[in-house]
Amino acid sequence: MTDRAGELDAATIAIDPASLEAAKAAITESCQEYIRWANLFSRRLETVEPSELHKFARALVLTMLGHLPTRPGTCPFCIQYGRDRSCQGCGYGVTHGRCDDENSAFSRFIEAFQELGRVVYQDITAKDAEKDAAKETEPDGENESSNESRCHPMNSKEQLCEFIVATTESARRMHEDLPTLGTMKLMEKKAAYLDHMISLIPRDIFSADVCERCRIVRKALNDYW
Repeated sequence: MTDRAGELDAATIAIDPASLEAAKAAITESCQEYIRWANLFSRRLETVEPSELHKFARALVLTMLGHLPTRPGTCPFCIQYGRDRSCQGCGYGVTHGRCDDENSAFSRFIEAFQELGRVVYQDITAKDAEKDAAKETEPDGENESSNESRCHPMNSKEQLCEFIVATTESARRMHEDLPTLGTMKLMEKKAAYLDHMISLIPRDIFSADVCERCRIVRKALNDYW
């Protein structure tokens, strides 16, 4: 066993069963809730007009991001060492830096993750602004809807359908695997799950800025655990 592996092993061994189960329960809830939302989006997709596809994609991706296990309640270390213990004795803090340290592994990840959410949200906001500006300068009927996706509407719908299916399946597998996971495997699984879900974001529908932010988040996840 390498020194690093030994440090991680020592950190996870210190987690008590109650903290582990509480984190699993929170992740289970997030997975189940996302699956319910994904089903709603799936039923709605068929009737979405081409001019609304980009807005639909933005809402869908933000919903997915909002249900990923990034909150303290989904982390056995935060559950056990947070609040009244002020992170004292936290093995994750020892091995990855305290989460409230701006240079820690988690801080780098969560900053990149939040920035990804911001650019996804503003991706359509910027397009709407362009649309409003075009309406002011062009005759009625001559300007195209600027919040349409960058690819053909049929391709956009196909990509969004594939995204819903793939992310739903990933959330389902995460949910099914949780009961058998110890702390070490849970942290490994969380990192892999976060990376996979973000990798599924349909890049052709969004701007290059969103694609770049996805890359930065996935790079930060290399140090997540």
